[in-house]
Amino acid sequence: MSTKLVERGARIRRTKWVELSCLLCGEAVATLEGGAVLRPRTSNSARVIGARVVCGRCGGSLSPTDQGERVHFV
Repeated sequence: MSTKLVERGARIRRTKWVELSCLLCGEAVATLEGGAVLRPRTSNSARVIGARVVCGRCGGSLSPTDQGERVHFV
């Protein structure tokens, strides 16, 4: 289906995402989109300490839990 849309001139933008959860408390902390955009679940759910992103509740390390791809037709 997407090849037919491309043949018609439609532009497709794909964004990969990864959900991050805390290893210590298990809280779903944030979503990382495109490897560069961090979207926290709440304003206090993630903290940046130096070059690390840690859990805002307990300060634990984050682990990827789910991943996927979002498709936008422009």
